[in-house]
Amino acid sequence: MAYTAYRFVPLYAPDAVEPTLPVPEACRRLTLFADAYGLSEEERAAFPAVAAARLRALVESMYTQAAAGHPAFSRHVADGHDRRYLTDAQWIEAAFGPRTDNR
Repeated sequence: MAYTAYRFVPLYAPDAVEPTLPVPEACRRLTLFADAYGLSEEERAAFPAVAAARLRALVESMYTQAAAGHPAFSRHVADGHDRRYLTDAQWIEAAFGPRTDNR
């Protein structure tokens, strides 16, 4: 679910090649996503951290597969996909993490 939201809300950092959204619009879409999946308040609060952790786990898997000689994962790392995911993970935490402005 976290990766689906990442790709389809979408939750890309503003420097991404893919189209990005202003944070308020991404928040609105993320709320619709959470409503559609029936997430509880606790799940909604944890969602940014879960999405970021999912991206970091993806990167770790990419590194493991690349180190094992898997050509597709080696190419993904060489092409910088790992850096993109890590940048997006940091941005998700900063933009959508716990806030005090009632967002």
